[in-house]
Amino acid sequence: MTPPSCNRHKNLQMVPFSFVDPTGKVTGHICPVPGCGRLHDKQGYFDVVEGKIVRPGSTKEISSPLKEQILNVIRSKAQI
Repeated sequence: MTPPSCNRHKNLQMVPFSFVDPTGKVTGHICPVPGCGRLHDKQGYFDVVEGKIVRPGSTKEISSPLKEQILNVIRSKAQI
């Protein structure tokens, strides 16, 4: 089976990986671009945030403290 391409870097094939999270061992592919960290397994593309798997469409894609930091930066840029 050919490794999938990263959905953020379409010209690169992902490389095999495995890790253990609280739900068990996860195997799949990871993007080779430093800092990208995009992952892919049988269920599709996902990220790992604060040691937890976050899939697209998840309601917990951005943690509350991070969301507040983002909003504060936007407010300061907009001078609200």
